[in-house]
Amino acid sequence: MTEPTLQVRRRHLRWEQLDDEIVILDLAGSAYLKLSGAGVVLWKALLGGATPQALVEVLLGEYDIDRASAERDVRAFLTRMRGARLVELRGSGERGRSRR
Repeated sequence: MTEPTLQVRRRHLRWEQLDDEIVILDLAGSAYLKLSGAGVVLWKALLGGATPQALVEVLLGEYDIDRASAERDVRAFLTRMRGARLVELRGSGERGRSRR
């Protein structure tokens, strides 16, 4: 079974990196979120789309942690991002409305 590729939701979402943190503003849900540490690394990986397993590999390459810890951290991060509706399956956003 192939893992889903997730990406940062593009519509009604603004974010900015300020020093070592990322600040996210969800315009649709009027929510504000701040990421630091591994959250910044994972967010950047999700910008281009990544599977959960690819995110684990990103953490293993960035930090001196074991695989079980990386998997646990990725699950917690994705649970938080999905709960806030900040990530989506790649290709599920509205077509023809690029923010580039």
